[in-house]
Amino acid sequence: EIFPRDSSLKDKFIKHFTGPVTFSSECSKHFHRLYHNTRDCSTPAYYKRCARLLTRLAMSPLCTQS
Repeated sequence: EIFPRDSSLKDKFIKHFTGPVTFSSECSKHFHRLYHNTRDCSTPAYYKRCARLLTRLAMSPLCTQS
């Protein structure tokens, strides 16, 4: 059975697992690629993996530079 994608449900899951995560302007392109184009962030069974990827991206040297 195929379920329609519910972006608000996805957002709730990701925010629950990551907490409040913000991305700098330099990092937003990478965030959008991960969030919209990876299996981990587009399949509900993998949302926890998506949250881990986004958290690691937020803490990466690329995103923590000012």
